[in-house]
Amino acid sequence: MTADFAGFVGIDWSGARGPRQPGIQLAEARPGHHAPRTILADDGRHWGRDTVHDWLIARADAAGVAGTGPVLVGIDFAFAHPFVDAGAYYPGLAGSPPDAAALWGFVEQRCQTDPHLYGGAMFAASEVGDYYLSPKNHGAPHYRSRRRQTELAARASARAPSPTFKAIGADNVATGSMAGMRLIHALKAALGRRLAVWPFDRVDGAGVPSLAMVLVEIFPSYYFHRVGMNPAKNAAADPGFMSAALAAYGSEGVGADFAPRGSDADEADAIISAAALRWFAGKAGCWEAPPDAAKEGWIFGVPAKT
Repeated sequence: MTADFAGFVGIDWSGARGPRQPGIQLAEARPGHHAPRTILADDGRHWGRDTVHDWLIARADAAGVAGTGPVLVGIDFAFAHPFVDAGAYYPGLAGSPPDAAALWGFVEQRCQTDPHLYGGAMFAASEVGDYYLSPKNHGAPHYRSRRRQTELAARASARAPSPTFKAIGADNVATGSMAGMRLIHALKAALGRRLAVWPFDRVDGAGVPSLAMVLVEIFPSYYFHRVGMNPAKNAAADPGFMSAALAAYGSEGVGADFAPRGSDADEADAIISAAALRWFAGKAGCWEAPPDAAKEGWIFGVPAKT
C-alpha cells in the first residue's frame, strides 16, 4: 500500500502543560528512499499541540486538493486504554465508555476547559481519577498495571511502552495519551470521513484513495529495538547510529552533522518513525490487527498474534 500514500509523517508527542513543548518533533518521509526531513514549527523553535492540530488539518486539506493520495501519520501516544483484560476501560464504573470513539469524547468532555489540548484534568476527575497513578494520587485505589494486547505483542517482539494509566515518572504514558485522545477527537470533528484512525476505522486498498489522512499509533523506541539498536542515553544523537537504524528500514541515512533537537533526541524519534511508517505501510500484514484491537488500538508495525 506504500504507493497509495503521498507522505509518511512521524510525530514525537508530549503531554506536558503549556502552549509549546520542546519534546514535540515532526518529520516526514516521501515515497522512495530519501531520509525523512524534519518539519520545523511555525515559530522556528517549538511545536505545541494546537499547532500540530492545525498543521495536520492543513496537511490533510493540501492532500485533498493535490489529489496525490492521503498522508500516513503516526503519533507516539496510546490511542485507547486496555479493555480486553477486564471487559471495560474503567472496570466497575457505571457508564464506562463502550468503545474508543466514546472514550475520546469522554476524555474531551472532562478536559475541555483546559487549553492547548492538555489532558491532566482526567487525573482529578471525580469518577475516574482513582484509576490513574498520578502525582496527587500515588495510592490510586483503582490503579492496576494493565496492558493492552498490542503492548504484550510489542514486548514479545522487541519493547513495550508503560501502562496507559501511569501518569508519573519518566515513563509516564497517561499524560501524553490523554492529550492525544483530545487531539483525535478534534481531528475527527474537523476532518470527518476524510480521516481514518486505524485500526478503529477500516483501511484497505479500495478505501484509501478517498481519504486525506490515515492516523496510526507509533512507538519510536520499538522501531529502534526491533532492529537490535538501543537508543538509550541519547545514542540516536550519533549520526552513524541513526543512519544504521534508518538503513534497516530501507532509508538513506542522516548527514555527518546530524544533531537532533529535543532534550532526549526527540527529533531522532520522529525521523525513525517516519522511515518505519514508509517501510511498514507496504507490507500487507502490517494492516492486519486482531479483532480486540477495535477496542484497544494497535501499535503500527507490531506483529499481530493469531
